[in-house]
Amino acid sequence: MSRIIAISMDEMERRVAMIVNNKLEFFAIERESEKRIVGNIYKGRVVNVHKSIQAAFVDVGLGRNGFLHVSDVVDASSGVESIIEEDFYEDEEEEILGQKRNIEDMVKEKQEILVQVIKEPIRTKGVRLSSNITFPGRYLVFMPNYKRRGISRKIEDRQERRRLKEIVDSLKVPEGMGLIVRTAGEGKPKKFFARDYRYLMAQWKQLQKKARKAPPLCCIHTELDLVIQTVRDSFTEEVDKLVIDSKDEFKRVRKFINSVMPNFRSKLEISPTEEPIFAYFGIENEIRKIFNRKIWLRGGGYIIIERTEALVAVDVNSGRQVSGKDMEEMVLSTNLEASEEIARQLKLKNLGGIIIIDYIDMKSRKNRLKVMQRLKSALRDDKAKNNILPISDIGILEMTRQRIRESTHSEIFEACTYCNGIGKVKSTNTISIEILREVNNLIDKKRVKTLKLIANPEIAGKIEEGFPLVIKKIRRRIRNFQLEQDSGLHVTDYKIIE
Repeated sequence: MSRIIAISMDEMERRVAMIVNNKLEFFAIERESEKRIVGNIYKGRVVNVHKSIQAAFVDVGLGRNGFLHVSDVVDASSGVESIIEEDFYEDEEEEILGQKRNIEDMVKEKQEILVQVIKEPIRTKGVRLSSNITFPGRYLVFMPNYKRRGISRKIEDRQERRRLKEIVDSLKVPEGMGLIVRTAGEGKPKKFFARDYRYLMAQWKQLQKKARKAPPLCCIHTELDLVIQTVRDSFTEEVDKLVIDSKDEFKRVRKFINSVMPNFRSKLEISPTEEPIFAYFGIENEIRKIFNRKIWLRGGGYIIIERTEALVAVDVNSGRQVSGKDMEEMVLSTNLEASEEIARQLKLKNLGGIIIIDYIDMKSRKNRLKVMQRLKSALRDDKAKNNILPISDIGILEMTRQRIRESTHSEIFEACTYCNGIGKVKSTNTISIEILREVNNLIDKKRVKTLKLIANPEIAGKIEEGFPLVIKKIRRRIRNFQLEQDSGLHVTDYKIIE
């Protein structure tokens, strides 16, 4: 299986793509004007504490206050968060178990607190914060406030887990601090973990020193940018090469690789062509397709993806699919293919929250299980956590996918000022009627004698040709009525001048 990471740079934005067997599997952008802040650490101040929702709002200097839930607060009295068992760790993120605690016992108004952003602001919501500081490295996640040690759940081999536990125990981590072994650590020798740990501990000491001197409402630590973060988290043994089209960025990435993962140096390449690297790999068209709501499948079926405020709805259709010995076999084939494409689209579009998938109805419970397992398998390498429920008798699958930041669609598009994001505008007939009704109301209320109506040529033409009797009546009621065209106006815009 061919796997390539392509990084394209210019003055305006960074773009990163993962290409698997010549097919786009991951895409992300980062713009200078829209820097990501997940992972950043701030010295904040508690603005207010709400017992009803067991959360505090913290000002970190970002304009909107951040949200700090009780489950994301480190108990200052013990320095650790209740009890955490390694079996509950899911890659670099952990599940938190413990006794019920009250937010009002843990933070107070006007208290200064060190917090980390764990979720970007989404729509009207501010950032989500945690006082459990984490420093992700290549093979380890260092947690200076947690005393427990853990191993990624994705590392399943028991013998390997025992080996990794022995390595972590030998690192002599100070009391009250914790480590998680990331998936990338599987099979790696002790020296890799030791180097990672020294690097992360140095970061923590530097942050502590800076935090003591810094005033409230300022950033103490900035997370790695998109490019270096991708190299750290996704540049694995499975990747054949990482290609960059910028000499300066190539040097920067090479320096990072030399210090953190020197055994990967041979896989780093500068682009072999003057042509833009995404065009060279033929993925510019694939990137444009990310934003299509209708995606065709190889077998002739298709899926429709619709985003709403609360959830994402995916509809699977048979389309032109006619292969198979019988209807059930054809439906199974389409649903299996759709599962793989849905998983790919969720990652490409970075869709999160509640996701509802309406599969084509299957009579066989065994077939429904096959389709669900195919979706799970296709999402196995997804960095975002997900929870998938069984397919119901009517073909509905419910799932959730972790949402850390806005979707790729939201990063690139903004709601249309004319349709307000619904994707439709009123018909010329409807707009014409509404304009003429407003003209008549104006004549009734103000008793005006002259009026000039300026509209888009399409609307002006519709008014003249479609409503001659109404125009005739208006001209009888007032002394002077003019209808003019302005091609600079949108079909929904018009001007009425008295």
